[in-house]
Amino acid sequence: MRRKDVIDAMKGTMNKHKTPALLALWLALAVLLCAFPALAEDESEGIMNVKLAKAPEPLAKPVEQSIDSLFALLQDRQGALDEAAIEPMLDFVLNGPADPKDISPARRFGGQGICLRQDVSTDLDTILRYFYNPDIPNFLLCPAVLRLSGWREGCEFLTRPTKLWDDLKALDRPVLVRGKEFEVNTPDSFAEAYYKYDLDRLIILLKYKGRNVAISISEQKDQSDVGRKGAILDDSQWEYFYSGIEGLNKGLIGWMDTFMYQSASVQVFLERDAAAPRSTVFLFKWLNAGWMGSNVVKRSHIYDGSLRYARSFCKVLESASLTPEEMAAQIRPVLDMNNAQVNAKIQEYARNFEIRFKDSPKLKPRSYAKIVADGGYAEVLDDEARRSVLALQKLKSLVGMETLVDLATSPVAAAPARPAPAPAPAAPDAATVEAKPES
Repeated sequence: MRRKDVIDAMKGTMNKHKTPALLALWLALAVLLCAFPALAEDESEGIMNVKLAKAPEPLAKPVEQSIDSLFALLQDRQGALDEAAIEPMLDFVLNGPADPKDISPARRFGGQGICLRQDVSTDLDTILRYFYNPDIPNFLLCPAVLRLSGWREGCEFLTRPTKLWDDLKALDRPVLVRGKEFEVNTPDSFAEAYYKYDLDRLIILLKYKGRNVAISISEQKDQSDVGRKGAILDDSQWEYFYSGIEGLNKGLIGWMDTFMYQSASVQVFLERDAAAPRSTVFLFKWLNAGWMGSNVVKRSHIYDGSLRYARSFCKVLESASLTPEEMAAQIRPVLDMNNAQVNAKIQEYARNFEIRFKDSPKLKPRSYAKIVADGGYAEVLDDEARRSVLALQKLKSLVGMETLVDLATSPVAAAPARPAPAPAPAAPDAATVEAKPES
């Protein structure tokens, strides 16, 4: 629904029932309806400090047609891949500009789009062993943008007998694999909200000009659940806060019920040199999200989130101290811990979280401070969230980052011990919190 339509409807109601109370309500809502889209017009540089062109160059029509053919194939489960149709897109990825941030793909799914290129020092075999490995949760590969993710039981990705990296060994014709996923994002850099949503995904393996290529196409299914208030505490260290409270972390509009209406992406992994090794990761992404059906997402918001994504997956993929096999072996026991072990570790995490972040300006709102006080943060984390927290803490220890919980005495004690940071001063007494876990 457009802002003008909402205001016109409110005017009609006020004219029919003229009362001081209705007039006050109309004025208050009118102000908010005008203010909310205005906030979306801010083309800030975001937390990644990148400025986009106000008038970006349009993506070439043949590339647009390649993208259209991929989304059509995603939606048609009986369809066949037309390799010639996607060659313009693959050529753009292989030979296009080094930084395509000021090239804009056409609007799709009700939202604007971006282009992002990132080179990584690894081969496609390794990328597939990380990104499309049933034993490695996908959220651990891009922890700056995903809090939680998983494949839906029974989908083709989980039931097929062959792993994708094994298909590379004899890639004489394209391989197509479909799957269904769910994701929960980390707080976004615009209003610090997080959402849960489902995705359909199609993965294609093929050769292009003698190079191994993987293409991953995703499209959100249905509207997300309602946005909840979070906070970015330290994005470079993958530290975030999840309140469980519906709304936005954005001043006067914090009460608004917002949703991700549609999101979609085409991601291309193109192996340039297996021996070096070196590959290009190219992302086309679209997002439509907002309030009352209105999309308030700008290109700058999408690009900022995409850069956060690229920075975090590079840290994992290019880690000299980690392999996909080691990551899977180290993470699985954490995810398989029994409830008593999980709860004990989360209590430790919640206490250290309070010590580390209780003075953060992001947690000054009274509702947030009450949640964190006395280790109460544990109470708003359900079992799924608790296990994702511990898996992330384990990953951080594996790539040499500081953690808020010691997993050395858990079932993954094989990892080398790291010196613990000096304890911070004890937190002052705080009020007891009555918090409920997220659903």
